[in-house]
Amino acid sequence: MSNFIGTFKFAVDKKGRFSIPTVIRDGLSSAADGAFVVHPGAENCLKIYPQDEWRKRVKLLRSLPGDKLGRYYRRVILGDARPCKMDGHHRILVPPELLARAGITDTVVIVGQLEYLELWEPGRYEAYLSGQHEPIEDVHEQIESILTKPRPRTDESD
Repeated sequence: MSNFIGTFKFAVDKKGRFSIPTVIRDGLSSAADGAFVVHPGAENCLKIYPQDEWRKRVKLLRSLPGDKLGRYYRRVILGDARPCKMDGHHRILVPPELLARAGITDTVVIVGQLEYLELWEPGRYEAYLSGQHEPIEDVHEQIESILTKPRPRTDESD
C-alpha cells in the first residue's frame, strides 16, 4: 500500500521526464515495480498511480454500472490513461499529450494523495489554492466532523 504525502517541485526536461523524490520512492510498495499509470484528473491536474494501486483502481472501475455515466467516466479515464515506468535515474516520462493537457512544461508540482500523486503546473496549482474561498480552518472543522462521526456498526453478531 502506498502512502504518498508532501508537495514537491521538480524541473521537467525537454523529453518530459522529471525525478520522483526519495520520499515518494520510499512510499512505493515493491509490488509497484517502478511502474505507474497516469491519466487526467480533476481541476486540470494529472493523477499518477503506482501499478499496484492502479490494479485496485481498475477493480473499482470494473464495478461501475454500465449506465451512461459509468460508461462515460470509464471512457475518459481509461481512454486517456498511459503507462510509464521509472528509469534508473528515478525519473518518469509522462507522454507529451498529457503534460500539455495539464499545462505542464518546464516545472511540475507533485502532490502526495496517499495512494496516488497529483501532477500540477505550478501556476495552476497556486491559482487552485488561492481560489479556495473557504478558510482552511472551516474546511478542517467540517472534515474532522465527518471523520470523527460515529459510523453504524456492520457487525451483526452483537
